[in-house]
Amino acid sequence: MRIVGGRPAAERQWPWQVSLQIKDEHVCGGSLIANRWVLTAAHCIFGFLDYTVKVGGIHVHHASKMAVRVPVRDIVIHQDFSTFKTIENDIALVLLEFPVNYSTHIQPVCFPEKTFMVQTDTDCWVTGWGKLHEKDPKEAAPELLQEAELKIIRHEKCNEILKKKLGTRFDLVREGCVCGYNDLGKDSCQGDSGGPLVCEFNNTWVQVGIVSWGIGCGRKGYPGVYTEVSFFKDWVIDQMSQASSQDSAVLPTLPLCLVLSLGVLVTL
Repeated sequence: MRIVGGRPAAERQWPWQVSLQIKDEHVCGGSLIANRWVLTAAHCIFGFLDYTVKVGGIHVHHASKMAVRVPVRDIVIHQDFSTFKTIENDIALVLLEFPVNYSTHIQPVCFPEKTFMVQTDTDCWVTGWGKLHEKDPKEAAPELLQEAELKIIRHEKCNEILKKKLGTRFDLVREGCVCGYNDLGKDSCQGDSGGPLVCEFNNTWVQVGIVSWGIGCGRKGYPGVYTEVSFFKDWVIDQMSQASSQDSAVLPTLPLCLVLSLGVLVTL
């Protein structure tokens, strides 16, 4: 997926955004959730290839002084990831070979509590280096990180919208997903997959979604579908704990960040 109808992002605006790359070529987006962990989509992982992560800059190829490239040590794909009829459990964790140092350009995004449900019509932002138009060739993807504002649609409503549009009775959007839509045609597209959908609460940015799938890009009446991050909180914690039990250098926890049931966010 890529950003359609968006605009170039400012330096340091989205310091958790990463580019997942193979042989220095951008494959997917991702988000830094701890100093050795990146969150992305399961469908971004193509097997035992040499992945690297680029973090700390808005240029996907050009190396700035603040950006770093880190080799990937391990990747964990959700055990129930499926592309049968619809895409489900589209989430993966990337363990970096070594921890990144936080700076003005490199920061983790806040991870929501599992009870957190982002509400309908909340204004949120999706970012990525994906294509700018649905019909663009892959080579036309932007060098600069793009951003676009979307409104949240809960999975029940989104499912009804897409079923009606596609003329099917089969459930396409299930629990564990959330959708985003913009009437002006703003959307994610090919190349944005795995990247973050974030919302601001109480001056803190929280990741609510991972770019997963959609029907085309920016088509009127077709919301984009995102993996709902809070739904997979326990899975993420379990994977991080398992990795830390095998390697004492891997910290087992996420940076502390609490989203209260009222939608108020408290950082500790």
